[in-house]
Amino acid sequence: MLAVERLTAIEKALNASDCISVAELSKSFKVTEETIRRDLEKLVIKDSTVIRVHGGAYKIREFDQEAPYQLREAMLVEEKDRIARRSLACLEPGDTIMLDSSTTALHLAQCIKLSTLRLSVITNSLRIASELSDCNHTNLIVTGGTYRPTSRSFIGYATTRAMEDLHADKAFVSCSGLHPAYGLTDNNEGEAQVRRLMLAHSNCRYLLIDSDKFGRCKNYRIADLDGVKALFTNREPDEGIKSLMAERGVELVVC
Repeated sequence: MLAVERLTAIEKALNASDCISVAELSKSFKVTEETIRRDLEKLVIKDSTVIRVHGGAYKIREFDQEAPYQLREAMLVEEKDRIARRSLACLEPGDTIMLDSSTTALHLAQCIKLSTLRLSVITNSLRIASELSDCNHTNLIVTGGTYRPTSRSFIGYATTRAMEDLHADKAFVSCSGLHPAYGLTDNNEGEAQVRRLMLAHSNCRYLLIDSDKFGRCKNYRIADLDGVKALFTNREPDEGIKSLMAERGVELVVC
């Protein structure tokens, strides 16, 4: 297959599925992953709605620039697993915890399932709810609400109304961006509201943030770092974020 034919085929695949991975395309077209990366860079130049991310690319939806869940789930898997396993040590038997809809929180849910910890888990994530649905040592509380396919989660009025009546010992929350001037931000207003409430309605607050989020500022503010106990990540942030964390008394845990 000629390079131009392969590029056309990749474009058709992206239009059909909204997201594609480098590994899958490499296997499908029997070329190296580096070749696919070059193809995707050409596609980004050609089409402004195509966004390159670590491990693949996706087409932005109107009013929603977040990468589709299935693509995010395949990104930085080892790093997210290390973050999850390290943060699991914060849990104690009998805890009630809140988990947001992030893929890193999903890794923590998977660690909880493999453990023997008896916990109550509050989440707005359909993916996490499915993961823990047959876990006999967790009491699962799902917020309900309006389903958002991009994040496989529930948001909106019913979700925030449910959150107002819930409280937890600990919250484990991620974000779309962590910026030294603007704090924690999100791509989606509904997700930002849920994460803000999870932090506000928990006694102890933990952040699960991979290094791709550092230095980014998105449209919707979640919160600043006040009251956050620790940030779990896979790489040290820059001095601006480290300085902000030191000012707020947030422990940095590099996994």
